[in-house]
Amino acid sequence: MRLRPHVLATGNLSSLQPAYRPGYSTESALLKVVGDIERASGNGMCTVLLALDITAAFDAVNHLILYRRIESDFGVAGMELSWLRSFVSCQSQYVAVGSVRSETCALSSGVPQGSVLGPLLFVMYVSEIDAVIRSHSFQYHQYADDLMIYMSLIPKAFDDLSSLVGCSEAMSTWFLQNALLLNKTEAIIFGTRQRLASIQMSAGVSVAGTVVHFAEAVKLLGVTLDPALTFNQHVMNVIRACMYHTRALHHIRPLLTVAASKLIATSIVGARLDYCNSLLYGTSEGTESTCACCTASTMDSQCYRFAPSTTLAANKTTDCFQAGCGHVQDTTVWNPGIPTL
Repeated sequence: MRLRPHVLATGNLSSLQPAYRPGYSTESALLKVVGDIERASGNGMCTVLLALDITAAFDAVNHLILYRRIESDFGVAGMELSWLRSFVSCQSQYVAVGSVRSETCALSSGVPQGSVLGPLLFVMYVSEIDAVIRSHSFQYHQYADDLMIYMSLIPKAFDDLSSLVGCSEAMSTWFLQNALLLNKTEAIIFGTRQRLASIQMSAGVSVAGTVVHFAEAVKLLGVTLDPALTFNQHVMNVIRACMYHTRALHHIRPLLTVAASKLIATSIVGARLDYCNSLLYGTSEGTESTCACCTASTMDSQCYRFAPSTTLAANKTTDCFQAGCGHVQDTTVWNPGIPTL
């Protein structure tokens, strides 16, 4: 059974849920969201964003609801549906403490997250979110269980966010009907400093009966976004994480060869510098100075102390952040077309 091509062919799987699909990543998801925010800013608007996270998303998938959705929305029936039932329902668990263990019980919810099929079944389970959000004329992007809902308005229109409240209430109702629970909700308004100064932010916004105050920064898919999209706080967080790990590596340095030390230092630092660095393209001169000078020189010094003659991390740092800060004229713009499974 070729489930992936069949699910895509139905047209009921949202193109704005790119998780677990080849050619897409958290970076492409953030490029889409940040691109929409920056285009709105260029048109004189500010953007309010709600970041929603589902508690234990994969473990909360209700089997009966999943079976109905697979059959009604994606046309999987008969023997093929029976195969999926056997895969999902034949799961059990027990609790063990030392040599004592509880009775084994069958699971009525949840899909195996580490499997090939489990993530696809979860994406199918939450596919109705697309229709709920679109019915309120909001923009959104979803990556696995992380959901970002946003809309752009002129500054004076922020006095009335009733449409956002209505959308959040509809989303909360859908989550309850589908046995899902919201873990944490954050809200933020993006725009230029001048426009943000004219918006009253103290009231916050009501989400599922709870007032959520607008944050000074939110962390989306591992990247910290500030209201003006300067990325200064994100860059400092990256520097702090790299410094922490390189200092920690000094404790095990006597146990490692020089070659192993170089490999560990460059991989730990390089992975953090590479992650979503395309978002830094076109950032301000202040961010550029922080990235290129502070990060490159500091991390070069730290890596050299850990593994002498290690320069790959520093070179990689400079290349990555210079590209992000606009020194590279040619950049690839992600096209949010319909992804393939």
